[in-house]
Parts: sequence; structure tokens; C-alpha cells
Amino acid sequence: MAHAGDSRALFLNAKGGRLSALAAGGIIAEIAQTAGLDDPTTAHVLRHTLATTLVRGKTDLVVVAEILGHARLETTRRYSLPSDQDKEDALKLITVDR
Repeated sequence: MAHAGDSRALFLNAKGGRLSALAAGGIIAEIAQTAGLDDPTTAHVLRHTLATTLVRGKTDLVVVAEILGHARLETTRRYSLPSDQDKEDALKLITVDR
């Protein structure tokens, strides 16, 4: 059984091992139900929210990919949902010599 000392883990179970995805999902569902949230709240939704928040906060996509543990940048790209305002702001960074 893996323990926190074997590899990096953010969340541990009662036995000191990695919290499984299934267990984490159950905890998240229970918290959402207790809070009375209407929208579906899953680990995937929280992961997507984290990634989108980081990207909207101007975090480099490569850094976001590393945080999410993605080997391919294209996988992380799915989490970045640029708004029209994001695109306008990016274009404003272009230096124009007049």
C-alpha cells in the first residue's frame, strides 16, 4: 500500500495512504449535498474550475499543465475557456508603432 512518504500526495486517507479518486468523489458529493448545492459538484467539476481559474488569472498554461499532471499541453488546453474579453486583453498587449 502506498503511503505519503512513498510519493507526493495532497490528500491522505485514514490509514495514511493516498486518498483514492473514488473516496475523494464521495467526500465531495457529501459536502455538496450538505451545502444544498443545486448544480452537480464532482471532483472533475472542481478540477475544471481550478484550471479555468488559474488560466483566467493569467497563469501560464505550461504551469497549469504541470499542476494538473498533464503530459500534453493539448490536454490542458481543454480547460482553458478564453472569453471574448480574454482575447481582447491579449491583443492589447501587442505593441503598435505609430
